[in-house]
Amino acid sequence: MENKKPAIFLDRDGCVTVEKSYVKTAEDMEIYPFAKKCVDRIHELGYWAIVITNQSGVGRGMFTEEELGRMNDRLIRETGVDAVYYCPHWHNENSTLPQYNIECDCRKPNTGMIEKAKKDFDIDIEDSYFVGDRATDLLTGKKAGTKAILVRTGYGSGPLEKPVTPDGIYDSLEAFVRDLT
Repeated sequence: MENKKPAIFLDRDGCVTVEKSYVKTAEDMEIYPFAKKCVDRIHELGYWAIVITNQSGVGRGMFTEEELGRMNDRLIRETGVDAVYYCPHWHNENSTLPQYNIECDCRKPNTGMIEKAKKDFDIDIEDSYFVGDRATDLLTGKKAGTKAILVRTGYGSGPLEKPVTPDGIYDSLEAFVRDLT
């Protein structure tokens, strides 16, 4: 297909925004100062810029899906990303919100959010990247068939929570995008 192009899948917290454990409001979300410039460059290079994020705070009752929608709208407006896909689920015996207490295919490291993005956008997955700060991000990228990039912001500054070998390691999203051609 003539419009098929690769994507840079971006984890939200620790990659595009500052890692703050559970961000509960759009106002509390702190977008990295370099994020818009990075997304602009991603677009210039011919990639989609798509955020893929686990947001179990919804399933835990810490904030609503409507508030998460406000966060996503702000992220799109201020960075220019093409879309934000999220998993609100929290499968746990202590859950008090049964509508979110499910085993799903969207929670990273599962690839459901990427599969949805592939249906919504014409993505060349083999030339795509997944950029994140955790092992779950890298595992998601590898399972989906992308190159998996670790950034040393957020949780990426410490040891990974599971063994996985990234295809590249950068100090930040900004350093990765600068190296991208």
